Amino acid sequence: MQETLQSILHSPLFRGSHQCSELLRYVVEQSLSGHDNLLRERVIGAAVFGRAPDYDTANDPIVRARMAEVRKRLAQYYQSANPNASLVRIEVMLGHYRAHFHFPSKQAPAAPESRELATAHIEDREQVAVLSPIIPNTMPPNTILPAPEPRPSRFRTGLAVAAAILGLVAVCGVVLSVRGLRPAQETAFDQFWMPALKSPMPVMVYAGTNVVYRFSPEFLERYRQTHHLQNDGPEIEVDLKSVGPLQAGDLTVSDNSYVTTGDVTAFAAVTSMLVQNKKPYQLRYAGDISPGDFHSAPTVLIGAFNNAWTLNVTNPLRFTFASGDTIRDRFDASHFWKVGVGPHGSTTDDYAIVSRILSTDRRETIMTAAGIGEYGTQAASEFLSSPQKIADFARNAPAGWDKKNFQIVMHIKVADEAPASEEIVATYYW
Repeated sequence: MQETLQSILHSPLFRGSHQCSELLRYVVEQSLSGHDNLLRERVIGAAVFGRAPDYDTANDPIVRARMAEVRKRLAQYYQSANPNASLVRIEVMLGHYRAHFHFPSKQAPAAPESRELATAHIEDREQVAVLSPIIPNTMPPNTILPAPEPRPSRFRTGLAVAAAILGLVAVCGVVLSVRGLRPAQETAFDQFWMPALKSPMPVMVYAGTNVVYRFSPEFLERYRQTHHLQNDGPEIEVDLKSVGPLQAGDLTVSDNSYVTTGDVTAFAAVTSMLVQNKKPYQLRYAGDISPGDFHSAPTVLIGAFNNAWTLNVTNPLRFTFASGDTIRDRFDASHFWKVGVGPHGSTTDDYAIVSRILSTDRRETIMTAAGIGEYGTQAASEFLSSPQKIADFARNAPAGWDKKNFQIVMHIKVADEAPASEEIVATYYW
């Protein structure tokens, strides 16, 4: 195992990152030693990155961010490795810091496996290493293997007759196919999602977080004493009218912990679609992402003004977010779309940008499902996950749209605190 670890750490993927190398070394060594109590986020932050033992992991997500980078580099390492080499695979599952080790088989099978057994092994490999490269079947299509000379018997004669009948049926099927039947065509949904669904990497679904102000522990303790509360926890409801003016020290900022219900709904829509299409995915939020992640996996960015990555990605494009409540057209300053507010402060109209941006080699893609408010984000994510809505969009798209980058601006009517209807008001292709 140490030999495998040293080989990984000395590879170009890890040599250039001291933090990733030290984190992988620590995780592997503690996992091999069975020290699960030393594989908690705060403990790792103190042991590997020199943080204080009681540091705030919500405001300092370095362990999560670097572990995401370690997972990516491990996947790239095994993709570039010799497929015939006997490698011990090291894997750290999402949401955990304990390393798992998958050892190569010591014995080669003496005879070809049955189809059922081969399928089971394929499924096992997918569970063990989703990020592993797909090894193609080297057997040419329609290859007929030589069979031993059959012995003359009535049973084998019956099999031969049955095989001849099946062969005749297959030939007839081919003839019918040539004469009139066409293969199933790709749908607009397939074309829209093709770069992401065909990628060997899981899709990253990433949402930003909202800043939340919470009462400080000192304030809550004073409140409990003055209001004679004994067993109430930190989430007690505070009657602000009874405490007078708040001081600066009465509030603390939590800017990396809370995801809105609108973003959670968007998460659910996109990930449910990915599950239906048997596509692995990773959920990310707050600081658990790095620029390198965009170059290694297809990504869906959820939300706009609470997601700095969405703003960075869309800022140089034609349609971009501005002023906290507006979408602007950078090509025409007279075009802009602004949130509509009713007489009582409720949202009546929201707007969203759906983007699909392909990498230069067209192997990876970044998508955005981002509204000015949460209703726009919900509607944009429902668009991304709906074959019917994408088909409606494609009917008005120019020829070759599926090979292009594009942006879509959507107008969402809001009723009863939920998206009621949406329409596409602007598109741009390049």
